[in-house]
Amino acid sequence: MSASGVTDVRIAIIGAGFGGVCVALKLAAAGHREFILFDANPDVGGTWWANTYPGAACDAPSHVYSYSFAQTTDWTRRFAPGPEIQRYLRRCVDEAGIADHLRLGVTVESVRWTGAQWSLLLADGAEVTADVVVGATGQLNVPGYPSIPGLDEFGGPRMHTARWRHDVDLAGRRVAVVGTGASAVQVIPAIADTVGELVVFQRSAPYVFDKPDAAYGERLHRTYRLFPVLRSIARGGIWWTFEAFGVFFWKWPRLMRPLERVHARALARRGLDEATRAGLTPDHRLGCKRILISSEYHDAFARGNVTLVTEPIAEFSTTGLSTATAHHEVDVIIHATGFRTAHLGTLTVTGVDGIDLAQTWDGGALAHLGVAVPGFPNLFLVYGPNTNLGTGSITFMLEAQADHIVAAVSRLDRTPGTAMEVTATALERWRTELAERQSNSVWQSGCSNWYLDAHGHDTHNWPGFMTRYASMVRTPRDADYRMVPIRSA
Repeated sequence: MSASGVTDVRIAIIGAGFGGVCVALKLAAAGHREFILFDANPDVGGTWWANTYPGAACDAPSHVYSYSFAQTTDWTRRFAPGPEIQRYLRRCVDEAGIADHLRLGVTVESVRWTGAQWSLLLADGAEVTADVVVGATGQLNVPGYPSIPGLDEFGGPRMHTARWRHDVDLAGRRVAVVGTGASAVQVIPAIADTVGELVVFQRSAPYVFDKPDAAYGERLHRTYRLFPVLRSIARGGIWWTFEAFGVFFWKWPRLMRPLERVHARALARRGLDEATRAGLTPDHRLGCKRILISSEYHDAFARGNVTLVTEPIAEFSTTGLSTATAHHEVDVIIHATGFRTAHLGTLTVTGVDGIDLAQTWDGGALAHLGVAVPGFPNLFLVYGPNTNLGTGSITFMLEAQADHIVAAVSRLDRTPGTAMEVTATALERWRTELAERQSNSVWQSGCSNWYLDAHGHDTHNWPGFMTRYASMVRTPRDADYRMVPIRSA
């Protein structure tokens, strides 16, 4: 530690979404100033910078989809639209005075442990070094496309919802949307009254419930400013509701069966024809796949210009898409096909003795508490394996992980000449606890979902209370880490 009391530990944070910004804010608040926040995008926001499709919004209430230490009174809606969330993150950065720590528009291609420090290779060929690396690239940042013949042969505009092309005018055009996941549920109703014809290709019908959205006006903003305790009460009520409901995902999934009947009755009231209603009826247990919310999605299929196709796509062609029984000519194709799930995106990570993290995870991604992996000293993850939620506040999880990282940096500051490496014993204990907890979860109940890897392991979700996870992760246990001497740089 320097004479001024400010840390000399150099930290590189890769990813400026909610997780990376959270770590940066907490480092700064604790007095650590030797950190750089890298992001390939030209501004902070992560997924909220990248996803600009029509209708993009959060499906968690703004009260809990924000930092506990940076609450705001000016959300325009209960479920904030994407641009507003991105502006919130930018405001957090600016108000904390850490904008000069940003390296935006910079892609980190690989990180390598030298035995003394981490070496970061940037896309422009430059190399920078750091004592600590924080991987905060998120789990869903590499767009995924279907493995279907002819994908690149289509002659018209084609786009992924996460790479929206604002230069393409959809007015009056024949548009195909491939996929019916979270982004599709938002974009389909947003463009249905603009396009001439909309053909939706569905592989599996999701559970979609009405969205309890509401506008937040100046009267409410003024009330929250005058009586902050009311905002805290509202936030607490939402938070604890999610915490309680979460138990149905990982302990008592059968208790969600009544909600399946609620969904069926709501769908029956939409005025849809029998074939469309049958096509929009899920064939899996509630919660096995992501539960979605929209008050307009099902209604969009009652429009005369919207068609649901449940036959698998056989091939793409220059003019459109074909199933086994029909060819659909379209002018534009929109892929709402999700992401290639990867816990560190496209980043290559090389640890002790040349160990490759991707090879280490070949049998399934696993990190102790979702934040640390043996063989990779001073490497910490945010939103790592098994820290996603079926319901709840992901920002709460990120804050707990950020506390862990800040505490680790402070420990390194007190013990110069050493690195922190999580033990294999700690990781194995974590693996055992996960296996016990996952045995009853709805995510491993027999249906396919993006949570499961090629081996059938759920490498994404935390099967427990958020409070339980936070109590385990906030402070690094001495017994879980060993302090490794580093050689002179």
